[in-house]
Amino acid sequence: MHEAAITQALIDQIRQAMPEGATLATCRIDVGELEHLDTLVMDTMWRAMTADTPLDGADLVIQHVPVRVRCGGCGAEFHPEDHAILICPRCHAVSPELLAGTGVLLRSLDVDTQDETKPDRAT
Repeated sequence: MHEAAITQALIDQIRQAMPEGATLATCRIDVGELEHLDTLVMDTMWRAMTADTPLDGADLVIQHVPVRVRCGGCGAEFHPEDHAILICPRCHAVSPELLAGTGVLLRSLDVDTQDETKPDRAT
């Protein structure tokens, strides 16, 4: 189950990026179709791994990125029906260049910060 390892790596990356004292509201990630991640399992892992931590209660929003390929022969871009068969539908060449659909990318964090340095008011 690589969802656990990916979720832990994501949490580690978020902790490094978070300002001290900030609260995470939402984490948005892009997940390539070729990663074969089960989003329900990933959401469950997220809830379990962030429980009782500063990230507890934050939403994980997963955006799926479909596979997109460019043919090295004719330059046509296409979305293959079968990810194991990357034959160009135009020229039938087998020289694919993957353009999208792989990897996991931390897209954005919605963070609430509390400004503890409010100016004193003298009267």
